[in-house]
Amino acid sequence: MRNDDIRLASRLLIRVLRGESLEAAMEVSGAALASARIRAWVYGVCRHYFSVSEQLANICRTPLTKLDREVFAVLLIGVYQLTHSDAKPHAVVSESVEAIKRMHKQSAAFLVNAVLRKVDRDFRPASLSGKYELPEWLIEKLRAAYGEKFIRSHLACLNSRMPQCLRVNQRKISPQDFHAALRSQNIDFTILREDTTVRLRDPQPSRSIPGYSEGWFAVQDASAQMPVRELDLQPKLRVLDACAAPGNKAFQLLEHDVELTALDINPTRSAWCETESSRLGLPLVITEGDATNKCWWDGRPFDRILLDAPCSATGTIGRHPDVKIHRAPGQLAALQDRQVRLLSNLWDVLALEGVLVYATCSLLPEENDAVIGQLAVANKDVRIEPLNVHPSERPLIVSREFGAQIFPDSDWGDGFYLAKLRKAKPAS
Repeated sequence: MRNDDIRLASRLLIRVLRGESLEAAMEVSGAALASARIRAWVYGVCRHYFSVSEQLANICRTPLTKLDREVFAVLLIGVYQLTHSDAKPHAVVSESVEAIKRMHKQSAAFLVNAVLRKVDRDFRPASLSGKYELPEWLIEKLRAAYGEKFIRSHLACLNSRMPQCLRVNQRKISPQDFHAALRSQNIDFTILREDTTVRLRDPQPSRSIPGYSEGWFAVQDASAQMPVRELDLQPKLRVLDACAAPGNKAFQLLEHDVELTALDINPTRSAWCETESSRLGLPLVITEGDATNKCWWDGRPFDRILLDAPCSATGTIGRHPDVKIHRAPGQLAALQDRQVRLLSNLWDVLALEGVLVYATCSLLPEENDAVIGQLAVANKDVRIEPLNVHPSERPLIVSREFGAQIFPDSDWGDGFYLAKLRKAKPAS
């Protein structure tokens, strides 16, 4: 019954609104069996949270913060269906009312009925948050960093759905042979700059793609594939992946036959990592350790270091729409502090003439160039190296003082920042 779907969707949405990631909420017991419709509702509410909330606030006499959380969730799902789906309005209203009754909220049935009957399918938000589906603080930070032209021409891209991209596992198959396998199954694709990076025209289950069981490819965003390419890898180099979980970039590193140390303070999804390691034929063990200290280090310097630092993830909103609900400006100082401590500590374990690539999936300068700037001021041996990433319009790539900012693009992938640093020998 649809009202049962509404009840399950509301429970999942409540978890997200409480601060749990959308991905984690979808993995809880029972949610894994959620129908495509339930997933579409929950993702849809997160994607359109600010416009849906704005219309709901305009209609509902009770302040949204005063609503019972289950009533609030059912109303959000109802407004989303009425404004962003082809569901019949009378069905949405009646099923939402029935759902709230079955949730033992009989007294709220009149409110749900009255509010949803007033929803305007053609509602146009008055606020910037509602128009762009982003929190106002983020819009203002992006305006300050990149200017009004960026706001007008590119801000909407942040909320676009991101494509499904694959990375060819060259330990198993050549890019050309993989392309041929896709064509043989009439799967349309586009090569994105490198022949090892493929974007599928139509997303599909990974297991239905040729070569899944054989480990011919890994699912990985196009932007996320770029940091490893900037490391100038050669076989047998000693390499550190400092924030390695869940392991996608570590697997990419292992394709280059390097001596890899994969480290993370909280190795997660170990079962997935073991399965993926077996499927790809790339043995990977992620060691638990905090890269802000050296307790895990054996004293031997690394030739290459990848620091994909924990960040606000503001470049991944199109793929993870809950990010814009969870992030707040007050979180940025702590994130930057950790990024600076990570980078400073890892600089100590980098060999002379070694290369460190710093990456985030953030769009905010305080997590990117500002972090590199602090390292450069504190260490005279920091040399900024040119990237093989050049300014462009699609995707939008902008050169910064120390690195490059890639912005989200529905034909490319997530937003990312990259900087390439070399530890210079002391001047003689």
